[in-house]
Amino acid sequence: MRIFPKLRFSVPRRKSTAHRHVSDHRSARKSPAPVRALDLSSAVRSANSVESLYESLVHSIAQAFSTPAVSLFVRDDEDGSFPCRISLGSHVETRNHGLPTLAPDSFVIRRLKNLSAPLQIDAAELDLWRKAFSDAPGPVYEKRMLERDVLLHTHASLMIQLWTKGDLLGVLSLGERATTGLSPQEREMLAHVAGQLALVIENTKLLQRLVEHERLRAELAVAAEVQRSLLPAAGVTSAGLDLCGFCQPASHIGGDYYDFIPLADRRLGICIADVSGKGISAALLMSVVQASLRSQLLNPQEQVSARNLVTMLNRLICASVSSTRFVTCFYGQLDAASGKFRFVNAGHNPPLLLRRSVPQTQEPDFQPLSSGGLVLGVFPESDFEEEEVLLRSGDVLVAYTDGVTEAMNVQQEEFTEARLRAAIAESAHQSAREIMANISTRVAGWSKGAPQHDDITLMVLKVG
Repeated sequence: MRIFPKLRFSVPRRKSTAHRHVSDHRSARKSPAPVRALDLSSAVRSANSVESLYESLVHSIAQAFSTPAVSLFVRDDEDGSFPCRISLGSHVETRNHGLPTLAPDSFVIRRLKNLSAPLQIDAAELDLWRKAFSDAPGPVYEKRMLERDVLLHTHASLMIQLWTKGDLLGVLSLGERATTGLSPQEREMLAHVAGQLALVIENTKLLQRLVEHERLRAELAVAAEVQRSLLPAAGVTSAGLDLCGFCQPASHIGGDYYDFIPLADRRLGICIADVSGKGISAALLMSVVQASLRSQLLNPQEQVSARNLVTMLNRLICASVSSTRFVTCFYGQLDAASGKFRFVNAGHNPPLLLRRSVPQTQEPDFQPLSSGGLVLGVFPESDFEEEEVLLRSGDVLVAYTDGVTEAMNVQQEEFTEARLRAAIAESAHQSAREIMANISTRVAGWSKGAPQHDDITLMVLKVG
């Protein structure tokens, strides 16, 4: 696909013999050398970077219009300023740092936006700026002097607007020629050059955005792979426990987190968390939670209770994250030998504990595990309550994030906790992985055809 169009210009032919004779007579008196045919397409084809492209274009224009001073100012789409990208015949460095820049509210830029024709710059008038603005407030005076310096140092004599769709994309500055000014034909030629140069710059910006988009996609793919590596690689199927987890981010990376960590004395740490927000910022905070949790639990010198661990996480998040960010978290420690499960719920969706089989005439016996306290990251001195339940053979514990129960169908209806309970109950006699697969299938079927608006995370524990 051709990114830049083929650009070739030449001086328009004169329409009549009489007109040609008049022009020839004027040229005989005093006239600059005729403008050469200008072929910008070769510069586009040979450029291997944006900088080399701008440099080639400016050199071609300088040769065609017989002026040693040509500068190209291109608008910065972030702040609206017009930094000089390349300047021939100037006294300033324009290729790396300290680029001379015309502010978006500079006198020249405002004039150019309101003119349909190029702006003539008179060096003598620039010399008077110091006096003209001497009574202006200090900041205004400094801005005008900086603007004056840019124009003087780049030898600006004629400034041509580079328009695209009615928007000022850039400015082409030509220096004063040793001969007389531009002829009407040269001005017409310059207007064509300005139009096509604006098109080249616009396409260059588009190409840069495409390259940046591809680079970001590649970086997000790496980030997603790193994030997946932070989650448990496999479940737990020993010591009478059957445990597995699943996370499906709404985009490349997300803010949901689950973990299960074997501890000393046949204990097992279980955690599920949901960071407010989405995307990269949520993923970074999630990695902080994961690193902090594991650093505490894997410290052989100390055994941390569920309550103390959640308290530590809360203080860490409050100290390092803006108050607009918070984390819901459920953490529990299971003693596989006794079946005792001590947990703290910090503002998270209460995990559902389905007790072992009851007579079919009765409703499934679900127990939400809701005791704990507020979400993490809001109040550093929050106090958390730790509770204990006894897990028996056949019990099923399902922890989840709100992306499960709030999954929308095409009619904008939520999946709801009631449907989650039904999915758990109908597969409770199966393995943990089969229970998780059944829930995932139900959620996917419910939301088929609708976009996933939140991360979906599940963790299923079945006691053998």
